[in-house]
Amino acid sequence: MHKPKYVAHRGLSMHAPENTIASFELAGRSGFWGIECDTYCTTDGHWIVHHDRTVDRMTDGTGKAKDFTFDEIRSLNIVAGIGIEAHPGLRIPTLGEVLDVCKRYGMHAFIEIEEYHHDADLENLVQLVERHGMLENCSFICFNADDLKKMRAINRQVPLGYLSAEPPSDADLDLVQQLMPAFLDYCYRSTKPKDVRILTAMGIDVSVWTVNFWDDAAPFIETGVTYITTDTILMDKTALKSP
Repeated sequence: MHKPKYVAHRGLSMHAPENTIASFELAGRSGFWGIECDTYCTTDGHWIVHHDRTVDRMTDGTGKAKDFTFDEIRSLNIVAGIGIEAHPGLRIPTLGEVLDVCKRYGMHAFIEIEEYHHDADLENLVQLVERHGMLENCSFICFNADDLKKMRAINRQVPLGYLSAEPPSDADLDLVQQLMPAFLDYCYRSTKPKDVRILTAMGIDVSVWTVNFWDDAAPFIETGVTYITTDTILMDKTALKSP
């Protein structure tokens, strides 16, 4: 059977607090091919790793992630997430720190661009990844096609992934062909295995997210999906049923 590459979503986030050094290190120790992380640029130009538009759910602070200075956001404590009790003292990590974990474990980094302030921030993002020696072992992913086009103008070689929660469309196909090297990154609930088969036959790599059960992954594996993003090591649904 075809073997996809497995990407730990926000690190191994079903086992440690999401988007923390703890979750990324756990993914590395568990042998994942890659990780996915979410990035924001602070008001003073530092790229940090966090998912939500606000810091409210995961930290003891409140406010929009992009509206903090670096020192302000680093002063917050992470107080939520799976297994938080076992990981005291966690802070929102910098992208550089996450990249260093990836480099140490030989993991690819799917870097999702969330929010920033100026186009120059994107140039600085590419330079940051290059300084950490990860530009040849990363992909930038985003729901915003315009941001991906800006990234392609900055660098012609780095892979780009277009994220979508909608079914595949002709517009997606046009976009990925403009962005090459690039791939399509779909919510597995909004796409079908037959779509993956068609796209892979056209030479387009496809990623699906966020898949936590073998039962859901198997049809996509059979049709040649390239990447599977998951919160955990894939489980069998039948194992969760009561006897």
